[in-house]
Amino acid sequence: MSNLAQLLHTNIHNENIMEHIMNEVMNKEYSIANDIKVSYSLINTAQQTLSDLDKSIDELSLLVENLRDNARKLEIK
Repeated sequence: MSNLAQLLHTNIHNENIMEHIMNEVMNKEYSIANDIKVSYSLINTAQQTLSDLDKSIDELSLLVENLRDNARKLEIK
């Protein structure tokens, strides 16, 4: 193989390697971006769940207090 043919072959080989590396980098970046989106979604869901639990605990506390009041009223009568 002549020097020119060898240089062209090496150049094409190097370009293929660089293209492959760039594709891998882009795939990794896309994957990381998706992971971040999923993480934010999970965090938002967890925050909403905690908020819902907090409301439920408040409602249960009110119910328990009402039951205590009703029990006291029944004891008095």
